Amino acid sequence: MILKFKSLIPFLLVGVLAIATQSCFDGDDYDFDKLSEKVDWTPNMIVPVGYGSYSLWYLLNQHEADPADQTIVLDAEGMLHIKYMEEDIFSYNVDEVLNFPNQTAINLSYSLPDYPIGIPYSSLPTFLSQTNQIQIITGNTGVKLYELDLDANIRFALSNPLNTQVDISISIPNGTSNGNPVNRTYSLAPNATQVETLNLPNFNLLFNTPHTTNNDVDITFNINILDNASHIITGTGNLGINLTVQNINFVLAQGDFGNQNITLDAGNFDMDVDFWDDIEGDYQFADPRINLYMENSVGVPFQINADITGYSNTGTMVSLNPDAQQPAYPDDVSATNPLTIDAITEIISYNKNNSDIVDLMALPPSDRLEYSGNITLNPAGAVTPSPTSPNIISNNSAINIDIEIDVPLDFTAANLVLRDTINDIDISDADKIMNAAVVIVTENGYPLDVTIDKIYFTDAAYNVIDSITDNEVIDAATVFTSGANIGEVDPSLIKEVSHEIKLTQSQIKNLNQTENLIINANVSTENGGVPVKLKGDYELKFTLSVQAQIDLNN
Repeated sequence: MILKFKSLIPFLLVGVLAIATQSCFDGDDYDFDKLSEKVDWTPNMIVPVGYGSYSLWYLLNQHEADPADQTIVLDAEGMLHIKYMEEDIFSYNVDEVLNFPNQTAINLSYSLPDYPIGIPYSSLPTFLSQTNQIQIITGNTGVKLYELDLDANIRFALSNPLNTQVDISISIPNGTSNGNPVNRTYSLAPNATQVETLNLPNFNLLFNTPHTTNNDVDITFNINILDNASHIITGTGNLGINLTVQNINFVLAQGDFGNQNITLDAGNFDMDVDFWDDIEGDYQFADPRINLYMENSVGVPFQINADITGYSNTGTMVSLNPDAQQPAYPDDVSATNPLTIDAITEIISYNKNNSDIVDLMALPPSDRLEYSGNITLNPAGAVTPSPTSPNIISNNSAINIDIEIDVPLDFTAANLVLRDTINDIDISDADKIMNAAVVIVTENGYPLDVTIDKIYFTDAAYNVIDSITDNEVIDAATVFTSGANIGEVDPSLIKEVSHEIKLTQSQIKNLNQTENLIINANVSTENGGVPVKLKGDYELKFTLSVQAQIDLNN
């Protein structure tokens, strides 16, 4: 019916305005309650069809009733930003810095003289203490431990070669358990092997100096050979000591954890910025940023070497290539619990001065962003670990990193091509239209010049039937070029302009076959290269009128 052509006009006009800031136009997306009531066409008259006022905030966010779904947000000053947050993109925990695998059994012995033919007990020599070193093995290379708080136990398999009871006292000179010195005595039966377990709860252990990656500690043995009924001692061989440190559950470690490289898990995400799917051309955001929100309870200097690569829908890619960063880290234990480390928070920002973020966001990354990276412990330039300034880590230490992408809509654009499609056009009575034109009167508060390149009429298969070529539809609002408000619209210079689009006879005729409209528009910021800033309260006010001559006799 002829009335269906009337509804095309506001759809077309509002669509042209909206595609400068949003993608995938659908007539159902626009709230035409904001327009005046439509009136029937009168032949050979100019008829007002509607009027409206659209803020940028409304156009960009009318789809998203839930604020959590919005990627376009307002800051405290009313400026528009693209914002996206992805949680836990990078993390690493204590096991990647320090862990303790199953320890290797250590075979020691206490040297005894041979008594193959026996010796009177009263003739036994005095036996001195014997100190050996045992190694605590870590699962990480290059680690020097200074001090360790842990729970553990030591399994001893003790073999007595003599025909009398032997008491063996075991001590760890540089260790305490529950605050007490470690010293335990076991009685070994004659000519027997027995297994004993030395439990070490709340064990504090100091490692031998000079500190090395062997991570040695001293263990001392004393023996006392008891008399027997015969008063004659016989036996050959040494007192056997096989020990294994086991069930290590460390609480706090201090030392030099070396120059370890820890690979961070890679991943990807889509920012879900709809309008990126429908733009081509040259534009640059003035001050985009990627912020890493870090929570860190690992007391080790580190350098984060991260990268992010953006991919467009056409497969083109650009990498962030950021400078390496050395964030802050906790350098002491908690004041309230000296066996823990209080987490600190920090924001690392990748910006135009330390990365290629301007090129990355100009791509744009409409398909996805892929991230990867690694962390280097004790990098060059950091404080060298020492016993007075050690690396520290607790059993619940971790680093967790969230990412926020913040792109203020503060940009320059040239030759920016926006495309959109209006589907399911139904104009069955176009043969009744003799002449038609649309008159647009606007007050444009947007700092964007929009020029219609082509409006294509297509059939259901999107084959082009005809097209409309037009010049500038809406003049950009003038912006301040200096001062505190540079790049913002100067409200005193917003003006009312009128524009008319006429349809030729051929175009009117081809409306009968038109099923879809494809709109190509060029957008630019003609502002001497000064980036324009988009604010949520910028408004476009417009009235639409139709000039039509209809053949009522047809």
